[in-house]
Amino acid sequence: MVDFENIFHMGIIVPNIESGMKEISSRFGVTWAEPVKPATVPIVRTKEGIGSLSSRFVYSAEGPLWFELIEAVPGTVWAAQTSNIHHIGAFVDDIDAEVERLLAEGNQLEMESLDENGNRSSACYINSELNVRLEIFPSSGRENLMKAVGIS
Repeated sequence: MVDFENIFHMGIIVPNIESGMKEISSRFGVTWAEPVKPATVPIVRTKEGIGSLSSRFVYSAEGPLWFELIEAVPGTVWAAQTSNIHHIGAFVDDIDAEVERLLAEGNQLEMESLDENGNRSSACYINSELNVRLEIFPSSGRENLMKAVGIS
């Protein structure tokens, strides 16, 4: 079993390092180390056999948990794919302003929780072409949510 305190990064395949850095920075406010020039792993074994792989990658400066962006390489383990990571959850001070900011950047609102009057009330799912879904909650509900999910 992997101990949670040993988890240090989340790897995300992106079509282009620079555009991936821009989007993830915009979403999560992270900055970046210098992207690694195309790095080659000289000997790897995959289901196709033994060979080498080369790609560019970069880590966020902030962490832990660090983001690692890996530039997609078709036909390899680093090929663009639909992510099995469903979402990354975060609290925001003004959920309405954050939703509007993200929509103005070209993201899509996939779902939002509504109150009995049809007003946005809590969780919202925002997604984009990178398919790194963000679930945002209002900071004002942090304590109640943390208690509800048993991590207060």
